[in-house]
Amino acid sequence: METSFKTPIHLLESGLTSDFLEALVKDIYAIKAAEPSIEISNLHGWHSDTNLFGRNEPNVKLLCRALIKETITKLNSISDSFEADKYDGEFGGWINVNPRGGANAAHHHQGWDWSGVFYLKQPKVEDGRSGMIEFINPCQQSSPLASKGFLNVGFEPFFRVRPNEGQIVIFPSYLVHSVYPNESDDDRISIAYNVRLNRKHR
Repeated sequence: METSFKTPIHLLESGLTSDFLEALVKDIYAIKAAEPSIEISNLHGWHSDTNLFGRNEPNVKLLCRALIKETITKLNSISDSFEADKYDGEFGGWINVNPRGGANAAHHHQGWDWSGVFYLKQPKVEDGRSGMIEFINPCQQSSPLASKGFLNVGFEPFFRVRPNEGQIVIFPSYLVHSVYPNESDDDRISIAYNVRLNRKHR
């Protein structure tokens, strides 16, 4: 059987050390203390400016290099017909700090090609949906089939995942997604980013 119209969502390890993650958390709180939040999809949380890949903090620059490396490696593995050397990658990103009750409303990153979220701080929870990112199936007409037992073949209306600290989720930018409210007393910190593949001029 061949499955068509698949939407790839990839969960991968960043390989960044716990010491680096701790240092990066301190840097992010310093940035948060110095800069006001902007309002986009964030609800009751802090959202940095979208110039992450242009920042000069050493640990932020190291993170951006790691995100670029891991993203390019993953994109090269997705399709045999993708020729990476024909494109230049344009990256943009920002920081989210969600305290208790902080969430992100449903949105997409249309206009970009691929998007990712790096999980820097992810409070542990026993149950519930705290810390989950939810993706909405672009083909909502398929959901009645899921309710009749056709599960795990792409018909489900939603896909939810709770990544661990140090992990990255990569997905097509057109996918509508949201983030459930933080139900813990610890902040959830994530780094969201986008990449646009610009064809090189010969």
